[in-house]
Amino acid sequence: MWGAPSEGTPVIDSFISSVADLVRNRDGAKLQDFLQIEPPLPPVYHDMITEIRGQYPQNRNNDEQLLGKCESVVPASESGSSWSAFPIFLRQYFTFLRDVNIENLLDTYDLLKALLNQCVIALSDSQMGVIVLPMVLYLSKVLAKLAIGLDRRPELVSHLLKEGTGSDEATEKVTLVEKSANVVREAFIKCLTDRSGTAGTQGKPEGKRVGIYLMANLCLKLLFKCGKLRNAEQMFASINAQSPPLSHFPASQRVTYLYYLGRYLFSNNLFFPAQTALQAAYNQCHRQALQQRRLILTYLIPCNIILGRFPSRTLLERPESKGLDGIFLPICRIIATGDLGAFREYLDINSPHADWFARKGILLQLRNRCEILVWRSLARKVFIFSGFLGDQKAQAQRGPPPFLYLHKLEAAVRWIESRPHNLAPQPPFPTIQRGQPVQPTNQSQNRQLFSFASDREFAKPDAVAQLPSDYDDYFEPDGYFDHDGQWAAVTSSDDLPNDAVPENEDSDGLATEALSYLPSEEVDESENDAETTSPLMRDLESILTSLLTQDLMRGYLTHKNPRFAIPGARLKGPLPTGFPNVWQTIYAKESEDSQVPGWVKPLPNPGHGPRTGGTRPSPAGGMGGRVVNLSGARPVSALGS
Repeated sequence: MWGAPSEGTPVIDSFISSVADLVRNRDGAKLQDFLQIEPPLPPVYHDMITEIRGQYPQNRNNDEQLLGKCESVVPASESGSSWSAFPIFLRQYFTFLRDVNIENLLDTYDLLKALLNQCVIALSDSQMGVIVLPMVLYLSKVLAKLAIGLDRRPELVSHLLKEGTGSDEATEKVTLVEKSANVVREAFIKCLTDRSGTAGTQGKPEGKRVGIYLMANLCLKLLFKCGKLRNAEQMFASINAQSPPLSHFPASQRVTYLYYLGRYLFSNNLFFPAQTALQAAYNQCHRQALQQRRLILTYLIPCNIILGRFPSRTLLERPESKGLDGIFLPICRIIATGDLGAFREYLDINSPHADWFARKGILLQLRNRCEILVWRSLARKVFIFSGFLGDQKAQAQRGPPPFLYLHKLEAAVRWIESRPHNLAPQPPFPTIQRGQPVQPTNQSQNRQLFSFASDREFAKPDAVAQLPSDYDDYFEPDGYFDHDGQWAAVTSSDDLPNDAVPENEDSDGLATEALSYLPSEEVDESENDAETTSPLMRDLESILTSLLTQDLMRGYLTHKNPRFAIPGARLKGPLPTGFPNVWQTIYAKESEDSQVPGWVKPLPNPGHGPRTGGTRPSPAGGMGGRVVNLSGARPVSALGS
């Protein structure tokens, strides 16, 4: 199998001779096959391990002798320089085989990480480093698999956490998975910054640059596993600045990278770029790779729902979509019906699907971004049932535009509150006449849209006596820090500074404001005039203003005698004018910039214009806050077809 044996250490000498031939031929793939570490190893490797343990037992002198034997693999070049890092790596490979004990997984992890570190150092060589690129990838995969396995067995690493405590409690502990990601990131940087081949972001990948997305995908997998997505920002920014176009790499690398890029953008609320990346990953994924296509759909479908684009029946009937219809279709129906209570109930932490949504990392996005769509659908339904749709016979210049009295929307909200817990389809909204109160039923006591979870920290001060003593300092503090940072004791409320308690505001103002939406017997719901505006009405005006600002509704609001009016509805009608298609509205805005942060594309016309023809901010420049509740409620004919 290997070269000619010699006396003393014939197996080791034969192995080193074969490795030298592979290095001389620059055969990195065959070298990776030679340097095996995962059991079960062929019998000849066990013979070599026995020989190493017999001739080079563990001590510093023996390690130096072993290094001298390995240095024959890389002879000095004509310029006098040599690849000094590779003999050290080869020596570390031999000592790994000698010292590893697979029964002790933590020691195995440490030895393997050290071996990968030395291999990455060998990768740094500008001339010869590319030979060990397959080996770096192989060791990275083995290390990642071992780190993830240890992460699933916390009892094996619990003592590491105990050893890390005491020095700095505020310092965040680094898990084994994150440590592995840091090592893999170093290999990624070596590949990205390689100067062989055509320089710039438009040349084809050559040399170590062929491993850019192999290492990036593995690093992203580990970062997602340990929840350190912020550490990926610099990776995407570096790829944007230095990587060749993604289209030059194999399909498997493209699909995997776009999947992780889409998930990253989705987690940072950049839903339209995320949808673009995930859709491209789904389109390029092989039809028989059902598991991979299902993973992509797990994030592509909610991303489209948030953008106002519902999955089609054709998509949900595909093999990779099996079971997803029962999870996502109820959300689509709830959004379309405008049922706020059912929406919050379906995405509540105690709902049957909440655990699945949370594990996939899509629960908060659906709850926070889709609720505005439910409000839009509710306003639309109330407008259809109880709004003024306009007089078709009257002249446009004389007749009033279509409008909706907001007190009817307010009554609809209270009517929804009055219904029992039930996710089944409900009867249509009743026709609400002006001044007609909607009385809540007895079943509404535990189900109110504007109620808050019980929290002792926000309880009313009159309930302080019933609270544990550890909360007394919150409601009745013993003192405060003055402007000079000095502690001042408080014996009575008169000792508090003037700015401690706002003027004309009692100490339970926060609780009173938080509970002000709850129905009260002392409030006459029939009073709805310009002089008396309920807190619910103020919030409805704010919600509709948000919808108008985002162009998800079109028209204007009047505060006195609150109304939503739809001018210019004579040509298209009140519904298409006042409630435009959500997906088309968002697409018209977002498609003006075709750039997706982290996705390098070829120039449309080489040498002219920006790389991707847009100015969308890079991931490293801040990912949050771009999308403000942008979603929609009308289905489309197909998604991903």
